[in-house]
Amino acid sequence: MGIVSSPGVSVNQPRRRLRGAERRRRVEAAAVVAFANRGYDATSLGEIASAAGVTRTVMYDHFPTKRALFLQVLASQHELMLTEIARGITSEGGPRDRVRATLAAYLEFTREHPATRRLLLDPIPSGDPELDQVVRGYLDDRADAISGLLSADLAGAGVDLGSTSLPVIVAVVSGAADGLAQWWALHPDTPFDDVVDAATRLLWNGLPRAGDA
Repeated sequence: MGIVSSPGVSVNQPRRRLRGAERRRRVEAAAVVAFANRGYDATSLGEIASAAGVTRTVMYDHFPTKRALFLQVLASQHELMLTEIARGITSEGGPRDRVRATLAAYLEFTREHPATRRLLLDPIPSGDPELDQVVRGYLDDRADAISGLLSADLAGAGVDLGSTSLPVIVAVVSGAADGLAQWWALHPDTPFDDVVDAATRLLWNGLPRAGDA
């Protein structure tokens, strides 16, 4: 019996950890949608627990407060979005190829994670000044990351990276990408390649001359 029971324990232990990880994942996924749709203030932990299919007791094991859950969701989704944006900007090929790859990666991300885009880029005010400042900080981090990733191409186009041109250009490009994602969400039948190609032509015809007087 001892020989049989010992393997049983070792096999069951990792399964229990996986179940716990899966519960946490489901809570975070439900929280992203709830916070994006209703905002921090109007969302309750009970609502999130119900959507995740877990009890409130189980949820408290992972996230003792709504604030802790909100901060975790912001951090994880911000990292996820930046990873996808960086994948495009740092892809192989010339500057035009990277522009297209970045737009494609971002649009694919917003299609697969629409709630994340709303949560991070079109947030509902939380009613908590400190939390709203955290959200603004993530927006600034996103702009800084894009600036760093685009700086070599923009310098090659003649942009003075120490001037105000860099943050302005990044704001325009980011705003255009966000607007495009919103438009495509309303017109999902428009072919993906047509959307990316048209946006690439617009940005490419402007970015190489962004340093011109």
